[in-house]
Amino acid sequence: MNRLLPRVIAITLGIVLLVYGVQKLDEPSDFLKSIHAYGILPTQPPWILNLTAIGLPWIEIICGLALVIGPLRRGAALLSAGVISVFTTAILVRSFQIMDTDGTAFLNLAFDCGCGSGTVIIWQKLLFNGALIAGTAWVAWVDRRIQAS
Repeated sequence: MNRLLPRVIAITLGIVLLVYGVQKLDEPSDFLKSIHAYGILPTQPPWILNLTAIGLPWIEIICGLALVIGPLRRGAALLSAGVISVFTTAILVRSFQIMDTDGTAFLNLAFDCGCGSGTVIIWQKLLFNGALIAGTAWVAWVDRRIQAS
C-alpha cells in the first residue's frame, strides 16, 4: 500500500485538530458556554463542565500533534474519531431540539456548535465532521495495516 496518501491525510487531519484545539483555548469561556448549551453534562458540581472545557482542546491538540508527527498515530486517530463522533451526535441531538422548539428547517439551521469557528450551518458541519470521522478511522485502519506489513 502506498504510504504517502495515509501520511498526507493524517497530517491534514492533524492540522485541523490543532487549529480547532487552539481556537478553543483562545476563547475558553465561549467553548464552556457551547458545551453547557448541549445540556449533556451536569452543571453541578461545576468542575465537571470546567474540566471538560479545559481538557477537550488539549486532547485535540495532542491528537493533532500525534497525527502530524507520527508516534501514536493510530491511537490518536481512534481517540479523535471517538471524540468527534460524540460531538457530532450531540450536534445532531441539539439540532433536533432547536428544530422542535423554533420550527427551523434543518437546511436553515445554524448555531455555534463549539468547534471554535463561531456560528456554522449545521448540515455542512455534520458533513465535515462525518469526513473527519471517516478520515481518522481510515488513518487508524491503514496505520495498523502498514505496521503489520
